[in-house]
Amino acid sequence: MIGIADPIRFVIDLTAFFSIYLMLSISLNLEYGYTGIPNFGKVLFFAGGAFITGAVITRLLLIIIGLSSENYCSFNVLYASEVTKYLAENPLLSVLIFVTMLLAGCIVGGLLGYVASYPAIRLKETYLGITLLASGELLRIVARNYDPLICGTLGVSVPDVFAWIPVNVKEFVQVFIMLGIALSTWGFVEKLTRSPLGRLIRAIRDNEIAAESYGKDVVKVRTKILVLGSAIAGIAGVLYALYVRSVHADDFMPLRTFIIWVMIIIGGVGNNIGAALGSFIYVLTERLIMQYKHYIVAPFDVNYLSYIFFGIILILILMFKPKGLLPEKPSKTIEFEKIIKKLKKK
Repeated sequence: MIGIADPIRFVIDLTAFFSIYLMLSISLNLEYGYTGIPNFGKVLFFAGGAFITGAVITRLLLIIIGLSSENYCSFNVLYASEVTKYLAENPLLSVLIFVTMLLAGCIVGGLLGYVASYPAIRLKETYLGITLLASGELLRIVARNYDPLICGTLGVSVPDVFAWIPVNVKEFVQVFIMLGIALSTWGFVEKLTRSPLGRLIRAIRDNEIAAESYGKDVVKVRTKILVLGSAIAGIAGVLYALYVRSVHADDFMPLRTFIIWVMIIIGGVGNNIGAALGSFIYVLTERLIMQYKHYIVAPFDVNYLSYIFFGIILILILMFKPKGLLPEKPSKTIEFEKIIKKLKKK
């Protein structure tokens, strides 16, 4: 039987990973669902945020403390432990480091998005998707083979920036902050897609030539959207690294990109609520399988059960509800709703 502590752990993990995947799915939905950019390299920008956290945070704090980082890869677990002890006694520094890492992840993700968009954004859908897919694998290969970044195949430990919070409430506070950031991001993207810019990116998605005929710079707009979506993914990478407390290059395989695609296809492409629903369904199912996998008997590795399950779900969705559980609906822009309210008052 499952102990009383396990449901609490389950809810904490569910909330944390839902927050991370909500940001990833909403950013991909912005890129593909609203703008028509087939970003098959989403993991590149997610990894960028995680890698900058793993590469910088402990080294930076060692400099602040005044300790040497000699033989960092060999002793990074020890260094992270020492840094955590220091952070436990310095709440203000912990908060500052947390905010700094979020900004760093946002900047790195955005820069990677700009770099990836420069040679690729002018390509048509098929070639653009293939180029971004190759770009998504590039950073993982570099991180796996270039030890100074995240210690190659060994990976790195990440200090606990929430160590200053009492142990009995620390994880609740951390996941509450993560969920708050994710929901704020969702709200920002929802308002963005209902703004005049939202109308423009949907017009580009539906008919690029028509948008260009009205004098719109399609390449510039698509670049901005890819940079914005990549910045959101970079923040998600930071949250992932700080929650898992370690960063390994092989955690960012191309498969993770397609998991995010499954989320928005199941939930509904071009619908922000659908993206949230798809990410919640995936995370809930994955966490349930992880929780009960020791009780499941199957003729294959149970760890792959979620892939099989969602493969079947994806086929069924494409067969019977190709637009997802919550299809895209014509959305009223914010300005339109304001006009309607004024008319009603009159």
